[in-house]
Amino acid sequence: MKTAIGSVLVMFVAALPAPVFAADGDETLLYGRQLQRGEIASTCFARRYDKAHLGSHPHQNVTEMRILSYRPDWPQAESIINLEFRFRGVSEAFQLSGGCRPVAGKAKVLDCAVECDGGLFSIRREASGSLMVDIPAGLALCDGDEALPAGARFGSDDRRFRLGMAEIATCRDLVWDDEIRPKLLQSGSR
Repeated sequence: MKTAIGSVLVMFVAALPAPVFAADGDETLLYGRQLQRGEIASTCFARRYDKAHLGSHPHQNVTEMRILSYRPDWPQAESIINLEFRFRGVSEAFQLSGGCRPVAGKAKVLDCAVECDGGLFSIRREASGSLMVDIPAGLALCDGDEALPAGARFGSDDRRFRLGMAEIATCRDLVWDDEIRPKLLQSGSR
């Protein structure tokens, strides 16, 4: 599945009419600074929801979420966003990829799309460094043809998530390209 996702993602990013991140400083939202052309970079955001949080949000089915954003050092490369969700009572993780672009007139907000029309989400960075992720209508893969794992579903409280910055090793398995993984882990990105 990961190889197919990577191939589809390359086609998805190549089909975007504009760069995923414009040259006007929007990369700072995820990486904390503007990147140089050809520079490799990555950042990881994650959160595991504890029993107390889930107890006070009974309609939240997401128990854990991780986001890896990375830009390979390939010529003309753009950033890739890989996401992983875990759900109550489901052992299998749900992983997907997409790309993001700045929102006109809204500083520090990116609109994102899952490859193959799998849904929309937005991200913004708070002053604290946390990443806010808004998912208005759940996510899927390839027009919903590839559904969530058996028993998994986005609940009515699975619309907004606050994720903290994490070490890149936390998102190690969200780098689905075996060639770029060692480079990202050695890049010192966070």
